[in-house]
Amino acid sequence: MDDLHIELIQPGQVDETIELFAHHIYEGNRNHAVTHLAGHREGEADTFLAFAGRSFAGFLTIRWHSDYPGFRDKNIPLIQQLEVFPPFQRRGIALQLMEHAEQLIATRASQAGIVVGLFDAYGPAQCLYARRGYVPDGRGACQARRPLQHGETVTIDHDLIIWMTKDLEPPW
Repeated sequence: MDDLHIELIQPGQVDETIELFAHHIYEGNRNHAVTHLAGHREGEADTFLAFAGRSFAGFLTIRWHSDYPGFRDKNIPLIQQLEVFPPFQRRGIALQLMEHAEQLIATRASQAGIVVGLFDAYGPAQCLYARRGYVPDGRGACQARRPLQHGETVTIDHDLIIWMTKDLEPPW
């Protein structure tokens, strides 16, 4: 996309980004936006914003210290959320957001982590992550953070996931 630009939120931009997220992502719920952007002023998280021209097209958030012990214990930052809004999908925006995130993560860690859902709506994300070199972390399908055991019955929802990692090249 010729008119695509990606910005990293700076600590002084958190308040305006909260308003942007409250309006475009959380349907007017400012508290959800505040929660999403928690830790940005303190350096615990970073978010890239994608704009197509003047339109907010998507975002990607990195949590530098994941709540998931499998990542936290190995100092693997988590790409927590990647979203490109429907009118802007299939234009390479997610790919560019991932590229920016991986370059930033490589300045601080040797691996990036990501999580993806297992039902059909996550198919495009599963393909993107596989093409970018992400592999399962070896725990198998999980319900949130808990690995599932043979014979278990679960509901297929957003908590049915797989944790994935990618080895990164240092930026030097």
